[in-house]
Amino acid sequence: MSITLPSAGVTPPSQTAYASSFEQRLNAAKSSQVLADYMKENGKSAINSGELSELANNAKGDVPSDVAAAAAYMVRHTDVYTAIETHDVAGADGLSGSWNFDWAAAGGLEGSSVEAIAAMTDAFDRAIGASAKITEITTEKKTEIDATKQRPQN
Repeated sequence: MSITLPSAGVTPPSQTAYASSFEQRLNAAKSSQVLADYMKENGKSAINSGELSELANNAKGDVPSDVAAAAAYMVRHTDVYTAIETHDVAGADGLSGSWNFDWAAAGGLEGSSVEAIAAMTDAFDRAIGASAKITEITTEKKTEIDATKQRPQN
C-alpha cells in the first residue's frame, strides 16, 4: 500500500535511504541553495515553473537526486516558490532568477508565515505517511492472525 499525496503531477525522486533522509531535511532555504547551485553550474540565469516540474520529474534520469528533490519541494510548495520569485518584483510570472534562490538560501523567507506553513505541511505529510505504514503493517498482521483462526475446510 502506498499513499500518493497531491503534488501537481510530480513523482518524488527515488526512495533510497539517502534521498528519503535528504528530502525530509529540505526546507525553502536548502532547496533554494541546491537549485541556485544547479542553475549556476548549468549556465541558467532563470527557471520557470514548467522547468522546475521537469527537474522534479526527472523523466530522462539525468538530474541529480538532490536537485530533483529540491525541485519537487518547490513544486509541492507553490506558495514558497511564488514568495521566492516575487520577492523582488510585484506579481508572479512563474519565472525565477538564480538571485532569487540565492536570497532564499540566505534566509530570505526565514521566520515568514510561508516558511512556517511549508514546514507544518511537511510534518503533517510525514505523519500521514507514517500512519499509513502503521495501518498497512497492522492490517497485514491482523489478516495473518485471522487466517490462523479459520476452521479447516472439509
